[in-house]
Amino acid sequence: MTLINQYSIATRQQRSTRIDSDLNSDFFKGLVYHGTAQSALETLFRQYSQVGLRAYTLTGPYGSGKSTIALLLTGLLHHDNDMRHAALDTINQESKDLLEESIPYSSGWLQIRSVGGVNNPVDTFWNATLEALQSHPNTTKVYKKYAKVEIKTESTLIDIWEKLFKEVSDLVDGVLLLADEMGKSLEFINKNRGELHLFQDLAEVLGRIKTPVIFLGLLHQAFGEYAKDRGTKLQEEWGKIQGRYNDILYNVSTDETVALIAKSIVNIESVDNREDEHVSKVLNALTGKSERKKQLKQRLEQSVPLHPLTTLLLGPISKRRFSQNERSTFSFLNSHEQHSFQMFLKQNANKNARYTLENLWNYLETNLEHAILGSPDGHAWAAATESIRQARKKQVPEKAIEILKSIALLTLFGRPANLSATEDMLLAASDIDDKKELDEYLTTLKEASCIIYRKHLSSWVVFEGSDLDIPSLIEEKIEQLGSSDEAINHIEFSKQIIAKGYYHKIGTLRWAEQSLVQRFEQEQKTQIVANRKEEFANMLLLLEAQDQADLREYTKNNSTLILANANNSEDIIALAKEVYALELIKADKEIGRILQHDNVAQKEYQGRYINAEIALSNAIDEGFNNATWFYCGISSTTETLSEIVSTTASRIFNQTPVIKNELVNRNKLSGTAVSALKKLLEAMLDREDEENLGITGFPPEMSMYISCLKNTAVHTHELEQGSHWHKDHLTPEFVGIFEAANNLLKNKAGHTLLLSEVAELWSKAPFGLTQGVIPIYLLAFLKTLGQDIAFYEKDLGGEYAFIAEPDVDYVYKLIRSQHELAVKYIVLDQSEQEWLQKLSVFAATETSRDVANNVLAVATPLVTTMHNLPHWVKNAHNFIEDDLAANKQVIAIRDLFLQANDPHSLLIKDLPKLLNSEDELSYSQQIDVLENCFKILRGKHEQMLRQIKDKVKIIFPETGKELASMCKLVEDRTGDLRLKAFARELGKSEDGLMQWLESMIQIVIGRGKQSWNEGLLLTASAKISDFSQDFLSIVKSSHQSESLADAKPEATKTKLVSLVLEDDDGQLKSYKKEVRVTDSSSSDIKIQDVSRTLNALNLNEFERIHVLQTLLKEALEAQG
Repeated sequence: MTLINQYSIATRQQRSTRIDSDLNSDFFKGLVYHGTAQSALETLFRQYSQVGLRAYTLTGPYGSGKSTIALLLTGLLHHDNDMRHAALDTINQESKDLLEESIPYSSGWLQIRSVGGVNNPVDTFWNATLEALQSHPNTTKVYKKYAKVEIKTESTLIDIWEKLFKEVSDLVDGVLLLADEMGKSLEFINKNRGELHLFQDLAEVLGRIKTPVIFLGLLHQAFGEYAKDRGTKLQEEWGKIQGRYNDILYNVSTDETVALIAKSIVNIESVDNREDEHVSKVLNALTGKSERKKQLKQRLEQSVPLHPLTTLLLGPISKRRFSQNERSTFSFLNSHEQHSFQMFLKQNANKNARYTLENLWNYLETNLEHAILGSPDGHAWAAATESIRQARKKQVPEKAIEILKSIALLTLFGRPANLSATEDMLLAASDIDDKKELDEYLTTLKEASCIIYRKHLSSWVVFEGSDLDIPSLIEEKIEQLGSSDEAINHIEFSKQIIAKGYYHKIGTLRWAEQSLVQRFEQEQKTQIVANRKEEFANMLLLLEAQDQADLREYTKNNSTLILANANNSEDIIALAKEVYALELIKADKEIGRILQHDNVAQKEYQGRYINAEIALSNAIDEGFNNATWFYCGISSTTETLSEIVSTTASRIFNQTPVIKNELVNRNKLSGTAVSALKKLLEAMLDREDEENLGITGFPPEMSMYISCLKNTAVHTHELEQGSHWHKDHLTPEFVGIFEAANNLLKNKAGHTLLLSEVAELWSKAPFGLTQGVIPIYLLAFLKTLGQDIAFYEKDLGGEYAFIAEPDVDYVYKLIRSQHELAVKYIVLDQSEQEWLQKLSVFAATETSRDVANNVLAVATPLVTTMHNLPHWVKNAHNFIEDDLAANKQVIAIRDLFLQANDPHSLLIKDLPKLLNSEDELSYSQQIDVLENCFKILRGKHEQMLRQIKDKVKIIFPETGKELASMCKLVEDRTGDLRLKAFARELGKSEDGLMQWLESMIQIVIGRGKQSWNEGLLLTASAKISDFSQDFLSIVKSSHQSESLADAKPEATKTKLVSLVLEDDDGQLKSYKKEVRVTDSSSSDIKIQDVSRTLNALNLNEFERIHVLQTLLKEALEAQG
């Protein structure tokens, strides 16, 4: 069983007391009526009865028990007898006698218990008043009278109170008016730039009415401290108003804190802790009066399992600045943080275990070190932690380190409790009984330069090894800064406020950039706007106040600027200077060098810097949250920053369409989103007539389609008004963006419009489309325009070249490279329209399909036809051999279409110049010329194939099975791979298609179809002859072999012709070729014709031989 089963914390100490809800008779059981509480109450009793003062404030630190005392006063004056007797039982007889003498009691007091907060104090006071009237039995009728009264102003509240207090004077003994958390009410007034008329007038009313009234306000600091951000003059005025209230200080002593702790720890198992040896050791080590020790003995024994020294130190620690925001000693007792008291109870089963100073050190180090380092205790704490680090580094025993932690805590916090690290106290702090053993540990620590003995104190203290006085250095640097703006300019505060409401409504994420500005000038405004990145607006908090009328007027004319004066500018500037001063300290060459090697100073510096940064950040946040903001010519004090930014966004981007898709409706897309967007654009390009653009399932692109196109009715898979894409009859926002783009396009009719210009138009107010959705709507917009535009894409030369229609690469560029894409809106006069009509008919005839009467519709099929010509035809130069001018014209027209980058210029300007250079031909005659050119170009490839086919058929007249068997024979017999392929393709020559011939040409010239040119094709005929010779040789050789084997000579279809000539060098050269055996009858006639021709030339014998051998040589030369 662990200690958590034996000890617990009293319920009343587990949270802060609330005067409006915690009052009951059980509340007073166990309440500690210590000296500070008695002094505070008796001071109030005496001053009320003897001096007649009615307005009081009770000022003390957080968690000191002010609310508890206020409830005790409530109980003492309560109308309920049980409640009053429970409260009377709590105080001593001396206080009871004084209460009876000072404050009359018969029917009880009307008790108005108000707790300050974020609401207007007028509302909280009046609500508390109604609850008080309802709860007192004598004022029920009065409650019904006032229940429906509405109080709107401070003056109305004071008037009603004055009237009400007089009205109840005969029904109750008096009125007790309590204001807990009064500081929050003062903060509310300060935040709203108000004055303290409420509390000033209240003090005056209390002084003049006859009804007994006591007002008690509970505060943490003086009135003026709550207005320190509004200048010293106002602080002085608030201080004067506090002068109307009698302030009672409430500061619990160390011994009183011990008493409270003793009452807070509940001994569940009734463990007998009397004569606890730890308590005895501590009391023996204490100096002072025996009466105090006697009183402490009982309280310390009741505080077990806290070590008595831990109990004694908790009071002083709770009063340090770093602990003030931690809400008191009782927060420590209830904490479940690491090394906390509650964790100690859970982890220990030994009933003799104590929560020692070592445990307390570990708790403070783990959970509060950051706050301690930024407080006045920071230097000493840093020195202590450095000593502990050095001790561990030098491998000092763990027991010695435990003693060192005790010395550190006693040095830091022991003085208010009259505790110091004497040897007797250190023996009491540890479980060491032998003084010699302690001396050994102390000597070890001393030799390690961790501690030093102070003779005048007769105690040990932590050795402070730092030469730097960080606080003094900070003050010095701040003084050097003076009143300059350097610190504010240096911190460069920047933060984003998201327009959440706007985002949830529209689906587009927008934000404003928060900035601090010393003073607002025109030059800054220009710079701020120029430096914008993705934010649409700037929230500027001005540290030098400007006239609010000027701010209102300025934001009216500059809607992207949101301005406010900082209410706490002095705090922000002071903290900015502290942060900057710390940075200057580190940047100082000499100090920085020392700081680098001084671990104590380094730790203190780090702690102060972190705390200063946090404090500055909090002050800036407070400044932004509590300011009166001006935007779009209006002001706001009640809206959140996000609401203000949302309203501003709605006013600036009032034509942004609703697109709720986080994946694509953003400026920076993820890799997944980009991939999905590409797929959506491809679907838009190719599958517009399919449902959901042919997207199946629910991939990311489907959500994009539904959000951006389907739900918005920009696309329908069924034709509506002849189109799948729509820019009219949509929501006003979509109509607006498409209309703006259309106007921009038409204003530049006849000229190229970069798509980046449209994107820029859409990205700015009032549309504000994001970069993610712009490509989708750009393509959709282009689709709605049909054939009225021409498309352009930047080529390698940097020029915008015409393309027939968008392809996949084009739509991909819509995402990243909109500046490389352009369109042109085309407008024609009457004559041009007539010429276009002629071209339209011609294009329809050429393509055998309907062609619309617009430039792009006509240009596209004609340009496509040219681009679809075989590669070699697009580069050929010989089309009409007997007419050089006509040949030149065909080439020019072909090149014009191939190089076209502007359909308008192509059809309307450039083409007529080529067709009718002399300006003599009619439109019909020009069309005839164009038609002839197209016919020649289109037939060029077929003409070439026909010529080569005729030659092949001459060489290979065989058909059917005979040809097939020849090809199979060669394919099987030859080892030449190209000849094999030649034979294989020749075998396909009777299929009726021409692919075999193109394949044969590729084989013989050794080039693919895309590499053909006129020169290569001229050699194709000769190359086919070469391959044919090898083919026929193999066939002949095979037939001869078969004939010999069968002894059946087969009729030979080819014969070898050979010619041997002597060349100029005297060398014999042979020319030979397998030739077809022809019909002798037809050959004889041709021989006779040639012979007659030679005879007619009157050649002698040698000339005749020379002519014949030359002609034969030329015929055989390819196979020489």
